[in-house]
Amino acid sequence: MAQQKITNSYALQQLVDISIRLSSESDSSKLLDEILQIVMSIANCDAGSIYSITSEKHLKFETVINRTLDIYLGGGSAKTLEFSDIPLFIDGAPNKNAMVAHSANSGEVINIPDVYAAIPFDVSAARKMDEATGYRTQSMLVIPLKDHTGDIIGVIQLINALEDGQTVEFSNDVETLVRSFASLGAISLTNTALVQEMEQLFSAFARTIAKAIDEKSPHTGGHCRRVPALTLMLAEEIHKESRGPLADFTMTDADRHEIDIAGWLHDCGKIATPDHIIEKSKKLQTIFDRIEFVNAKFEIVAKDIEIAYQNKIINALQKGNTIEVQQLKTSMDRELKQLKLDRSFIQKVNVGGEYLSDQDIESIDQVSKSYQLAIEGVATSVLNENEVENLKIRRGTLTDAEKEIMKNHMVITMDILETLPFPKHLQNVTEYALGHHETMDGKGYPRGLTKEQMSVPARLMALADIFEALSAADRPYKSAKPVSECLKIMGSLVENNHLDSDIFAIFVESRVYEKYIREFASTDQLDPFDIYELPGYQPIE
Repeated sequence: MAQQKITNSYALQQLVDISIRLSSESDSSKLLDEILQIVMSIANCDAGSIYSITSEKHLKFETVINRTLDIYLGGGSAKTLEFSDIPLFIDGAPNKNAMVAHSANSGEVINIPDVYAAIPFDVSAARKMDEATGYRTQSMLVIPLKDHTGDIIGVIQLINALEDGQTVEFSNDVETLVRSFASLGAISLTNTALVQEMEQLFSAFARTIAKAIDEKSPHTGGHCRRVPALTLMLAEEIHKESRGPLADFTMTDADRHEIDIAGWLHDCGKIATPDHIIEKSKKLQTIFDRIEFVNAKFEIVAKDIEIAYQNKIINALQKGNTIEVQQLKTSMDRELKQLKLDRSFIQKVNVGGEYLSDQDIESIDQVSKSYQLAIEGVATSVLNENEVENLKIRRGTLTDAEKEIMKNHMVITMDILETLPFPKHLQNVTEYALGHHETMDGKGYPRGLTKEQMSVPARLMALADIFEALSAADRPYKSAKPVSECLKIMGSLVENNHLDSDIFAIFVESRVYEKYIREFASTDQLDPFDIYELPGYQPIE
Protein backbone atom coordinates (compact mmCIF):
# COMPACT_ATOMS: atom_id res chain seq x y z
CA MET A 1 0.00 0.00 0.00
CA ALA A 2 1.20 3.52 -0.83
CA GLN A 3 2.34 5.83 1.96
CA GLN A 4 1.33 9.39 2.67
CA LYS A 5 3.67 12.31 1.97
CA ILE A 6 3.88 15.60 3.88
CA THR A 7 6.02 18.72 3.35
CA ASN A 8 8.19 20.36 6.00
CA SER A 9 6.64 23.80 5.39
CA TYR A 10 3.17 22.39 5.99
CA ALA A 11 4.31 20.69 9.20
CA LEU A 12 5.95 23.89 10.43
CA GLN A 13 2.82 25.91 9.76
CA GLN A 14 0.73 23.33 11.65
CA LEU A 15 3.18 23.46 14.55
CA VAL A 16 2.70 27.24 14.79
CA ASP A 17 -1.07 26.87 14.56
CA ILE A 18 -1.31 24.19 17.23
CA SER A 19 0.90 26.15 19.60
CA ILE A 20 -1.35 29.21 19.30
CA ARG A 21 -4.64 27.35 19.45
CA LEU A 22 -3.79 25.03 22.32
CA SER A 23 -2.26 27.76 24.48
CA SER A 24 -5.45 29.84 24.27
CA GLU A 25 -7.96 27.09 25.12
CA SER A 26 -8.82 26.27 28.73
CA ASP A 27 -11.85 24.02 28.23
CA SER A 28 -10.57 20.42 28.31
CA SER A 29 -13.37 19.10 26.08
CA LYS A 30 -12.71 21.74 23.43
CA LEU A 31 -8.98 21.20 23.83
CA LEU A 32 -9.32 17.50 23.01
CA ASP A 33 -11.45 18.45 20.01
CA GLU A 34 -8.72 20.87 18.86
CA ILE A 35 -6.04 18.18 19.21
CA LEU A 36 -8.05 15.70 17.13
CA GLN A 37 -8.80 18.19 14.35
CA ILE A 38 -5.18 19.35 14.18
CA VAL A 39 -3.69 15.85 13.96
CA MET A 40 -6.34 14.86 11.40
CA SER A 41 -5.27 17.85 9.35
CA ILE A 42 -1.60 16.92 9.69
CA ALA A 43 -2.29 13.28 8.78
CA ASN A 44 -4.79 14.25 6.05
CA CYS A 45 -7.10 11.45 7.14
CA ASP A 46 -10.79 10.88 6.60
CA ALA A 47 -11.89 10.02 10.14
CA GLY A 48 -10.73 10.05 13.73
CA SER A 49 -11.70 9.76 17.36
CA ILE A 50 -10.19 11.02 20.56
CA TYR A 51 -10.69 9.49 23.98
CA SER A 52 -9.96 10.51 27.54
CA ILE A 53 -9.25 8.09 30.37
CA THR A 54 -11.82 8.21 33.17
CA SER A 55 -11.19 7.59 36.85
CA GLU A 56 -12.99 4.25 36.40
CA LYS A 57 -10.27 3.16 33.94
CA HIS A 58 -12.43 3.45 30.86
CA LEU A 59 -11.83 5.19 27.55
CA LYS A 60 -14.48 7.85 27.09
CA PHE A 61 -15.31 9.12 23.60
CA GLU A 62 -14.72 12.89 23.47
CA THR A 63 -14.98 13.64 19.74
CA VAL A 64 -15.79 11.50 16.67
CA ILE A 65 -15.32 12.83 13.13
CA ASN A 66 -15.94 11.09 9.82
CA ARG A 67 -15.88 13.34 6.77
CA THR A 68 -17.19 10.76 4.32
CA LEU A 69 -20.21 10.00 6.49
CA ASP A 70 -20.55 13.69 7.49
CA ILE A 71 -20.31 12.83 11.19
CA TYR A 72 -19.10 15.28 13.83
CA LEU A 73 -20.09 14.35 17.38
CA GLY A 74 -18.95 15.67 20.76
CA GLY A 75 -16.26 18.28 21.29
CA GLY A 76 -17.13 21.63 19.73
CA SER A 77 -20.19 20.26 17.93
CA ALA A 78 -23.71 20.70 19.24
CA LYS A 79 -24.31 16.95 19.08
CA THR A 80 -23.73 14.65 22.03
CA LEU A 81 -21.99 11.30 21.89
CA GLU A 82 -23.96 8.21 22.85
CA PHE A 83 -21.21 5.62 22.49
CA SER A 84 -20.43 3.41 25.47
CA ASP A 85 -17.11 3.78 27.24
CA ILE A 86 -14.46 1.20 26.41
CA PRO A 87 -13.07 -0.64 29.47
CA LEU A 88 -9.31 -0.80 29.76
CA PHE A 89 -9.57 -4.02 31.76
CA ILE A 90 -11.87 -7.02 31.51
CA ASP A 91 -12.04 -9.31 34.54
CA GLY A 92 -8.88 -7.70 35.85
CA ALA A 93 -6.86 -8.36 32.68
CA PRO A 94 -5.90 -5.75 30.04
CA ASN A 95 -8.49 -5.41 27.31
CA LYS A 96 -6.91 -6.69 24.08
CA ASN A 97 -10.13 -6.72 22.09
CA ALA A 98 -9.93 -3.01 21.24
CA MET A 99 -6.87 -1.42 19.66
CA VAL A 100 -7.41 1.86 21.51
CA ALA A 101 -7.54 0.00 24.85
CA HIS A 102 -4.34 -1.92 23.99
CA SER A 103 -2.58 1.33 23.08
CA ALA A 104 -3.70 2.98 26.33
CA ASN A 105 -2.58 0.04 28.44
CA SER A 106 0.74 -0.60 26.69
CA GLY A 107 1.65 2.94 25.65
CA GLU A 108 2.38 1.58 22.15
CA VAL A 109 1.65 3.29 18.85
CA ILE A 110 -0.39 1.10 16.50
CA ASN A 111 -0.01 1.73 12.76
CA ILE A 112 -1.97 -0.71 10.60
CA PRO A 113 -2.19 -0.56 6.77
CA ASP A 114 -5.40 -2.61 6.66
CA VAL A 115 -7.55 -3.12 9.76
CA TYR A 116 -9.31 -6.16 8.33
CA ALA A 117 -5.97 -7.93 8.10
CA ALA A 118 -4.87 -6.90 11.58
CA ILE A 119 -3.72 -9.75 13.79
CA PRO A 120 -3.98 -10.35 16.78
CA PHE A 121 -6.59 -7.58 17.27
CA ASP A 122 -10.30 -8.23 17.34
CA VAL A 123 -11.76 -6.01 14.61
CA SER A 124 -15.28 -7.42 14.71
CA ALA A 125 -16.64 -4.14 16.12
CA ALA A 126 -15.10 -2.17 13.24
CA ARG A 127 -16.53 -4.65 10.70
CA LYS A 128 -20.03 -4.39 12.22
CA MET A 129 -19.85 -0.60 12.15
CA ASP A 130 -18.74 -0.65 8.52
CA GLU A 131 -21.55 -3.04 7.60
CA ALA A 132 -24.10 -0.71 9.26
CA THR A 133 -22.80 2.45 7.58
CA GLY A 134 -21.37 1.17 4.31
CA TYR A 135 -17.99 2.62 5.25
CA ARG A 136 -14.67 0.84 4.76
CA THR A 137 -12.20 1.21 7.61
CA GLN A 138 -8.76 0.54 6.19
CA SER A 139 -5.60 2.22 7.43
CA MET A 140 -5.48 3.13 11.11
CA LEU A 141 -3.10 4.99 13.42
CA VAL A 142 -3.60 4.80 17.20
CA ILE A 143 -1.47 7.05 19.39
CA PRO A 144 -1.58 7.27 23.20
CA LEU A 145 -1.54 10.78 24.68
CA LYS A 146 1.20 11.00 27.29
CA ASP A 147 1.65 13.85 29.73
CA HIS A 148 4.99 15.26 30.90
CA THR A 149 5.35 12.48 33.49
CA GLY A 150 4.73 9.68 30.98
CA ASP A 151 1.22 8.91 32.23
CA ILE A 152 -1.30 8.17 29.50
CA ILE A 153 -4.29 10.53 29.69
CA GLY A 154 -6.05 9.64 26.43
CA VAL A 155 -5.86 8.05 23.01
CA ILE A 156 -6.13 9.34 19.42
CA GLN A 157 -7.41 7.04 16.69
CA LEU A 158 -7.00 8.15 13.07
CA ILE A 159 -8.63 6.27 10.18
CA ASN A 160 -7.93 6.16 6.45
CA ALA A 161 -5.01 8.38 5.50
CA LEU A 162 -5.58 10.00 2.09
CA GLU A 163 -3.21 10.69 -0.79
CA ASP A 164 -4.57 12.02 -4.10
CA GLY A 165 -8.07 10.91 -3.06
CA GLN A 166 -6.99 7.35 -2.32
CA THR A 167 -6.73 5.58 1.03
CA VAL A 168 -3.09 4.94 1.86
CA GLU A 169 -1.01 3.79 4.82
CA PHE A 170 -0.01 6.30 7.47
CA SER A 171 3.65 6.96 6.68
CA ASN A 172 6.43 6.83 9.25
CA ASP A 173 6.99 10.58 8.80
CA VAL A 174 3.31 11.30 9.41
CA GLU A 175 3.33 9.01 12.43
CA THR A 176 6.31 10.88 13.88
CA LEU A 177 4.71 14.28 13.30
CA VAL A 178 1.37 13.22 14.75
CA ARG A 179 3.10 11.79 17.80
CA SER A 180 4.97 15.07 18.30
CA PHE A 181 1.86 17.19 17.98
CA ALA A 182 -0.16 14.79 20.11
CA SER A 183 2.52 15.04 22.80
CA LEU A 184 2.37 18.84 22.67
CA GLY A 185 -1.41 18.70 22.89
CA ALA A 186 -1.26 16.26 25.79
CA ILE A 187 1.04 18.56 27.74
CA SER A 188 -1.28 21.49 27.07
CA LEU A 189 -4.19 19.34 28.20
CA THR A 190 -2.24 18.36 31.32
CA ASN A 191 -1.49 21.99 32.12
CA THR A 192 -5.18 22.82 31.80
CA ALA A 193 -6.02 19.90 34.08
CA LEU A 194 -3.39 21.00 36.60
CA VAL A 195 -4.84 24.52 36.69
CA GLN A 196 -8.31 23.09 37.20
CA GLU A 197 -7.04 20.75 39.90
CA MET A 198 -5.35 23.65 41.68
CA GLU A 199 -8.61 25.60 41.52
CA GLN A 200 -10.46 22.61 42.93
CA LEU A 201 -7.81 22.19 45.62
CA PHE A 202 -8.04 25.81 46.70
CA SER A 203 -11.84 25.73 46.69
CA ALA A 204 -11.74 22.58 48.78
CA PHE A 205 -9.24 24.24 51.12
CA ALA A 206 -11.59 27.20 51.60
CA ARG A 207 -14.47 24.86 52.39
CA THR A 208 -12.24 22.86 54.74
CA ILE A 209 -11.51 26.02 56.72
CA ALA A 210 -15.26 26.52 57.09
CA LYS A 211 -15.62 22.89 58.14
CA ALA A 212 -12.89 23.35 60.76
CA ILE A 213 -14.81 26.34 62.14
CA ASP A 214 -17.95 24.21 61.99
CA GLU A 215 -16.28 21.70 64.29
CA LYS A 216 -15.50 24.52 66.72
CA SER A 217 -18.92 26.10 66.45
CA PRO A 218 -21.79 24.55 64.47
CA HIS A 219 -23.64 27.86 64.14
CA THR A 220 -20.57 29.67 62.80
CA GLY A 221 -19.89 26.81 60.39
CA GLY A 222 -23.44 27.19 59.07
CA HIS A 223 -22.79 30.90 58.69
CA CYS A 224 -19.65 30.19 56.66
CA ARG A 225 -21.66 28.02 54.29
CA ARG A 226 -24.63 30.32 53.91
CA VAL A 227 -22.92 33.69 53.42
CA PRO A 228 -21.17 32.71 50.13
CA ALA A 229 -24.45 31.27 48.84
CA LEU A 230 -26.43 34.42 49.63
CA THR A 231 -23.60 36.64 48.35
CA LEU A 232 -23.66 34.90 44.95
CA MET A 233 -27.47 35.00 44.82
CA LEU A 234 -27.42 38.74 45.40
CA ALA A 235 -24.50 39.27 43.01
CA GLU A 236 -26.50 37.52 40.27
CA GLU A 237 -29.44 39.87 40.83
CA ILE A 238 -27.16 42.91 40.59
CA HIS A 239 -25.57 41.40 37.47
CA LYS A 240 -29.04 41.23 35.86
CA GLU A 241 -30.06 44.76 36.91
CA SER A 242 -30.17 47.23 34.01
CA ARG A 243 -31.33 50.28 35.95
CA GLY A 244 -29.86 52.55 38.58
CA PRO A 245 -26.29 53.18 39.72
CA LEU A 246 -25.35 49.47 39.69
CA ALA A 247 -26.45 48.82 36.09
CA ASP A 248 -22.81 48.57 34.94
CA PHE A 249 -21.95 45.73 37.34
CA THR A 250 -21.41 42.47 35.45
CA MET A 251 -19.73 39.16 36.25
CA THR A 252 -17.89 36.47 34.36
CA ASP A 253 -17.61 32.88 35.61
CA ALA A 254 -14.16 33.80 36.92
CA ASP A 255 -15.68 36.71 38.86
CA ARG A 256 -18.28 34.38 40.36
CA HIS A 257 -15.56 31.98 41.43
CA GLU A 258 -13.59 34.80 43.04
CA ILE A 259 -16.65 36.04 44.98
CA ASP A 260 -17.45 32.48 46.08
CA ILE A 261 -13.94 31.91 47.42
CA ALA A 262 -14.10 35.23 49.29
CA GLY A 263 -17.42 34.19 50.82
CA TRP A 264 -16.03 30.91 52.10
CA LEU A 265 -12.97 32.62 53.60
CA HIS A 266 -14.62 35.78 54.96
CA ASP A 267 -14.62 34.51 58.56
CA CYS A 268 -11.58 32.22 58.47
CA GLY A 269 -10.02 34.16 61.38
CA LYS A 270 -12.69 32.74 63.71
CA ILE A 271 -10.68 29.56 63.77
CA ALA A 272 -8.53 31.34 66.40
CA THR A 273 -11.47 32.81 68.38
CA PRO A 274 -11.97 31.09 71.77
CA ASP A 275 -14.84 28.60 71.70
CA HIS A 276 -16.46 29.95 74.86
CA ILE A 277 -16.86 33.37 73.21
CA ILE A 278 -18.16 32.09 69.87
CA GLU A 279 -20.62 29.83 71.67
CA LYS A 280 -21.55 32.25 74.45
CA SER A 281 -25.32 31.82 74.49
CA LYS A 282 -25.93 33.29 77.98
CA LYS A 283 -24.42 36.30 79.68
CA LEU A 284 -22.84 34.31 82.52
CA GLN A 285 -21.52 31.60 80.24
CA THR A 286 -17.79 30.94 80.05
CA ILE A 287 -16.82 27.31 79.46
CA PHE A 288 -20.16 26.57 81.11
CA ASP A 289 -23.13 28.70 82.19
CA ARG A 290 -22.31 30.17 85.61
CA ILE A 291 -26.01 30.70 86.34
CA GLU A 292 -25.81 27.36 88.16
CA PHE A 293 -23.27 28.86 90.59
CA VAL A 294 -25.47 31.90 91.04
CA ASN A 295 -28.48 29.66 91.67
CA ALA A 296 -26.46 27.76 94.28
CA LYS A 297 -25.57 31.04 95.99
CA PHE A 298 -29.22 32.06 96.05
CA GLU A 299 -30.02 28.70 97.63
CA ILE A 300 -27.45 29.39 100.34
CA VAL A 301 -28.90 32.85 100.92
CA ALA A 302 -32.39 31.32 101.22
CA LYS A 303 -31.12 28.79 103.75
CA ASP A 304 -29.33 31.54 105.70
CA ILE A 305 -32.58 33.55 105.82
CA GLU A 306 -34.53 30.53 107.00
CA ILE A 307 -31.93 29.66 109.67
CA ALA A 308 -31.77 33.24 110.93
CA TYR A 309 -35.56 33.46 111.23
CA GLN A 310 -35.86 29.98 112.73
CA ASN A 311 -33.46 30.97 115.50
CA LYS A 312 -35.54 34.09 116.18
CA ILE A 313 -38.77 32.06 116.13
CA ILE A 314 -37.31 29.57 118.64
CA ASN A 315 -36.38 32.41 120.98
CA ALA A 316 -39.88 33.89 120.68
CA LEU A 317 -41.47 30.53 121.39
CA GLN A 318 -39.29 30.07 124.47
CA LYS A 319 -40.61 33.42 125.68
CA GLY A 320 -44.18 32.40 124.83
CA ASN A 321 -44.58 35.40 122.51
CA THR A 322 -46.92 33.94 119.87
CA ILE A 323 -47.55 37.30 118.21
CA GLU A 324 -43.83 37.79 117.55
CA VAL A 325 -43.63 34.25 116.19
CA GLN A 326 -46.35 35.02 113.63
CA GLN A 327 -44.69 38.30 112.68
CA LEU A 328 -41.37 36.55 112.15
CA LYS A 329 -42.95 33.88 109.93
CA THR A 330 -44.64 36.57 107.85
CA SER A 331 -41.37 38.47 107.44
CA MET A 332 -39.49 35.29 106.53
CA ASP A 333 -42.06 34.37 103.88
CA ARG A 334 -41.92 37.90 102.46
CA GLU A 335 -38.11 37.89 102.22
CA LEU A 336 -38.02 34.43 100.68
CA LYS A 337 -40.66 35.43 98.16
CA GLN A 338 -38.67 38.53 97.21
CA LEU A 339 -35.52 36.43 96.98
CA LYS A 340 -37.31 34.08 94.60
CA LEU A 341 -38.46 36.99 92.44
CA ASP A 342 -34.95 38.45 92.34
CA ARG A 343 -33.52 35.06 91.47
CA SER A 344 -36.02 34.66 88.58
CA PHE A 345 -35.13 38.17 87.38
CA ILE A 346 -31.41 37.30 87.29
CA GLN A 347 -32.18 34.08 85.40
CA LYS A 348 -34.22 36.03 82.85
CA VAL A 349 -31.55 38.71 82.41
CA ASN A 350 -28.92 36.01 81.89
CA VAL A 351 -30.66 34.86 78.70
CA GLY A 352 -29.77 38.09 76.91
CA GLY A 353 -31.86 39.93 74.36
CA GLU A 354 -32.19 42.98 72.17
CA TYR A 355 -32.24 45.58 74.94
CA LEU A 356 -31.73 45.94 78.70
CA SER A 357 -33.36 49.01 80.25
CA ASP A 358 -31.84 51.42 82.76
CA GLN A 359 -34.32 50.13 85.32
CA ASP A 360 -33.07 46.58 84.78
CA ILE A 361 -29.49 47.79 85.25
CA GLU A 362 -30.46 49.40 88.57
CA SER A 363 -32.28 46.21 89.63
CA ILE A 364 -29.16 44.13 89.01
CA ASP A 365 -27.12 46.47 91.22
CA GLN A 366 -29.83 46.33 93.87
CA VAL A 367 -29.89 42.53 93.90
CA SER A 368 -26.13 42.44 94.19
CA LYS A 369 -26.21 44.77 97.20
CA SER A 370 -29.24 43.17 98.88
CA TYR A 371 -27.95 39.66 99.46
CA GLN A 372 -24.77 38.39 101.02
CA LEU A 373 -23.50 35.03 102.12
CA ALA A 374 -20.49 33.92 104.10
CA ILE A 375 -17.80 31.98 102.24
CA GLU A 376 -15.00 30.77 104.51
CA GLY A 377 -16.14 33.33 107.04
CA VAL A 378 -15.98 36.24 104.57
CA ALA A 379 -19.17 38.13 103.69
CA THR A 380 -19.63 37.95 99.92
CA SER A 381 -22.28 39.39 97.61
CA VAL A 382 -24.56 36.88 95.90
CA LEU A 383 -23.25 38.37 92.62
CA ASN A 384 -19.55 39.06 92.24
CA GLU A 385 -18.15 41.92 90.19
CA ASN A 386 -17.65 39.89 87.01
CA GLU A 387 -21.13 38.41 87.20
CA VAL A 388 -22.64 41.89 87.59
CA GLU A 389 -20.64 43.14 84.61
CA ASN A 390 -21.90 40.31 82.40
CA LEU A 391 -25.51 40.56 83.56
CA LYS A 392 -25.55 44.30 82.77
CA ILE A 393 -24.77 43.70 79.07
CA ARG A 394 -27.29 45.83 77.19
CA ARG A 395 -27.62 43.76 74.01
CA GLY A 396 -26.67 40.17 73.31
CA THR A 397 -24.38 38.19 75.60
CA LEU A 398 -20.88 39.62 75.08
CA THR A 399 -19.07 42.15 77.22
CA ASP A 400 -17.11 44.97 75.58
CA ALA A 401 -13.88 43.04 76.14
CA GLU A 402 -15.37 39.90 74.58
CA LYS A 403 -16.64 41.92 71.64
CA GLU A 404 -13.11 43.13 71.00
CA ILE A 405 -11.93 39.53 71.01
CA MET A 406 -14.67 38.68 68.51
CA LYS A 407 -13.76 41.68 66.35
CA ASN A 408 -10.17 40.52 66.41
CA HIS A 409 -11.18 37.63 64.13
CA MET A 410 -11.10 40.19 61.31
CA VAL A 411 -7.51 41.08 62.10
CA ILE A 412 -6.64 37.38 62.01
CA THR A 413 -8.64 36.95 58.79
CA MET A 414 -6.72 39.86 57.28
CA ASP A 415 -3.39 38.36 58.37
CA ILE A 416 -4.29 34.99 56.86
CA LEU A 417 -5.58 36.35 53.56
CA GLU A 418 -2.76 38.85 53.09
CA THR A 419 -0.26 36.05 53.66
CA LEU A 420 -1.76 33.82 50.97
CA PRO A 421 -0.14 34.36 47.53
CA PHE A 422 -3.38 34.60 45.55
CA PRO A 423 -2.97 34.24 41.76
CA LYS A 424 -4.02 37.10 39.50
CA HIS A 425 -7.56 35.82 38.95
CA LEU A 426 -8.14 35.71 42.73
CA GLN A 427 -6.40 38.95 43.62
CA ASN A 428 -9.64 40.56 44.90
CA VAL A 429 -10.51 37.79 47.38
CA THR A 430 -8.95 39.64 50.33
CA GLU A 431 -10.73 42.93 49.58
CA TYR A 432 -14.11 41.21 49.14
CA ALA A 433 -13.77 39.06 52.26
CA LEU A 434 -12.62 41.90 54.53
CA GLY A 435 -15.53 44.10 53.49
CA HIS A 436 -18.26 42.31 55.41
CA HIS A 437 -17.74 44.31 58.64
CA GLU A 438 -17.05 47.65 56.97
CA THR A 439 -19.74 50.36 56.95
CA MET A 440 -20.51 52.93 54.28
CA ASP A 441 -19.63 55.79 56.64
CA GLY A 442 -16.10 54.51 57.25
CA LYS A 443 -16.71 53.53 60.88
CA GLY A 444 -16.50 49.78 60.35
CA TYR A 445 -13.51 47.46 60.72
CA PRO A 446 -10.83 46.26 60.16
CA ARG A 447 -9.81 49.06 57.74
CA GLY A 448 -12.48 51.73 58.27
CA LEU A 449 -13.29 52.01 54.56
CA THR A 450 -16.05 54.20 53.12
CA LYS A 451 -18.50 53.21 50.39
CA GLU A 452 -16.38 54.91 47.74
CA GLN A 453 -13.35 52.86 48.79
CA MET A 454 -15.16 49.52 48.54
CA SER A 455 -16.00 47.38 45.52
CA VAL A 456 -19.55 46.24 44.82
CA PRO A 457 -18.83 42.60 45.90
CA ALA A 458 -17.36 43.82 49.21
CA ARG A 459 -20.41 45.99 49.87
CA LEU A 460 -22.90 43.28 48.99
CA MET A 461 -21.05 40.78 51.18
CA ALA A 462 -21.59 43.14 54.12
CA LEU A 463 -25.33 43.08 53.44
CA ALA A 464 -25.41 39.30 52.97
CA ASP A 465 -23.51 38.80 56.23
CA ILE A 466 -26.05 40.83 58.21
CA PHE A 467 -29.15 39.25 56.65
CA GLU A 468 -27.77 35.78 57.32
CA ALA A 469 -27.09 36.68 60.95
CA LEU A 470 -30.56 38.19 61.47
CA SER A 471 -32.47 35.36 59.80
CA ALA A 472 -30.39 32.46 61.17
CA ALA A 473 -32.17 30.01 63.46
CA ASP A 474 -29.07 28.26 64.78
CA ARG A 475 -27.50 31.00 66.88
CA PRO A 476 -27.18 29.98 70.54
CA TYR A 477 -28.18 33.43 71.80
CA LYS A 478 -31.16 34.36 69.59
CA SER A 479 -34.11 32.98 67.66
CA ALA A 480 -34.70 33.44 63.94
CA LYS A 481 -36.42 36.69 62.99
CA PRO A 482 -39.20 37.00 60.40
CA VAL A 483 -38.10 38.51 57.11
CA SER A 484 -40.07 41.70 57.69
CA GLU A 485 -38.17 42.39 60.92
CA CYS A 486 -34.85 41.53 59.29
CA LEU A 487 -35.49 44.03 56.49
CA LYS A 488 -36.64 46.74 58.88
CA ILE A 489 -33.43 46.40 60.88
CA MET A 490 -31.36 46.43 57.68
CA GLY A 491 -33.31 49.47 56.47
CA SER A 492 -32.38 51.28 59.66
CA LEU A 493 -28.75 50.39 59.00
CA VAL A 494 -29.11 51.86 55.51
CA GLU A 495 -30.53 55.07 56.99
CA ASN A 496 -27.55 55.24 59.36
CA ASN A 497 -25.18 54.82 56.37
CA HIS A 498 -23.98 51.42 57.51
CA LEU A 499 -25.27 49.42 54.52
CA ASP A 500 -25.32 50.32 50.82
CA SER A 501 -28.74 51.74 49.87
CA ASP A 502 -28.43 50.77 46.18
CA ILE A 503 -27.68 47.14 46.99
CA PHE A 504 -30.45 47.09 49.61
CA ALA A 505 -32.96 48.29 46.97
CA ILE A 506 -32.02 45.41 44.64
CA PHE A 507 -32.09 42.98 47.57
CA VAL A 508 -35.66 44.05 48.34
CA GLU A 509 -37.05 44.39 44.82
CA SER A 510 -35.53 41.16 43.47
CA ARG A 511 -36.94 39.22 46.45
CA VAL A 512 -33.66 37.30 46.56
CA TYR A 513 -34.21 36.96 50.30
CA GLU A 514 -37.18 34.71 49.56
CA LYS A 515 -35.10 32.35 47.43
CA TYR A 516 -32.46 32.26 50.17
CA ILE A 517 -34.99 31.61 52.98
CA ARG A 518 -36.61 28.77 51.04
CA GLU A 519 -33.26 27.09 50.51
CA PHE A 520 -31.49 27.74 53.81
CA ALA A 521 -34.03 28.68 56.48
CA SER A 522 -37.72 28.26 57.32
CA THR A 523 -40.57 29.46 55.13
CA ASP A 524 -42.38 30.40 58.37
CA GLN A 525 -40.15 33.49 58.34
CA LEU A 526 -41.68 34.72 55.07
CA ASP A 527 -44.33 36.98 56.60
CA PRO A 528 -46.13 39.67 54.54
CA PHE A 529 -44.90 43.29 54.55
CA ASP A 530 -45.06 46.45 52.46
CA ILE A 531 -41.67 47.26 50.90
CA TYR A 532 -42.57 50.96 50.76
CA GLU A 533 -42.79 51.01 54.56
CA LEU A 534 -39.23 49.76 54.95
CA PRO A 535 -36.83 52.39 56.31
CA GLY A 536 -33.92 53.20 54.00
CA TYR A 537 -35.63 51.80 50.90
CA GLN A 538 -35.64 53.88 47.73
CA PRO A 539 -37.08 52.31 44.52
CA ILE A 540 -34.62 51.70 41.70
CA GLU A 541 -35.05 54.23 38.88
